[in-house]
Amino acid sequence: MTDRPRAAWLLDWHTDTPYGLTALGVPADRLSEAEEKAASALAGQPLPASWQGADPALRRRLVAACRPVPTTRLWHVSDDRPVTDEARARQDCLRILATEQPEAVPLPTDQVNRLPGLTALLRLTALACRMPPEVWLGADEDLLDVFDSYTVGGIPDDFL
Repeated sequence: MTDRPRAAWLLDWHTDTPYGLTALGVPADRLSEAEEKAASALAGQPLPASWQGADPALRRRLVAACRPVPTTRLWHVSDDRPVTDEARARQDCLRILATEQPEAVPLPTDQVNRLPGLTALLRLTALACRMPPEVWLGADEDLLDVFDSYTVGGIPDDFL
């Protein structure tokens, strides 16, 4: 008998500075359901270019629509160190993910390509994670509020 992962993980890498990695965990046994609900939630919805700059009514609609999507965890880290290039930032973000979430084994690319709803949710969430930490939104506008468990942080300047 082989051990099956309890969560299926999707990863999104942000290629503009500050670089960032967002990881979304979905119950492995509910992956089809999660995709269906995410696709339904985001179908026909205009997706904003930034979460902070989005109209509050749009943020509320998107948060309400995404609440039924089953997820196990959201993890995001940004790297805004001025001396880091993209390759190093990606390597450091992946290393931190492997340390903090060792169970986060990403789904193969071909499988992720068949999950456009969850991919859209992941990218939308990555936008929300890029908001300045001093911006406070109510629970009905905060996309992170739809996740049972989430971590959002950054790479410290002295990270080796």
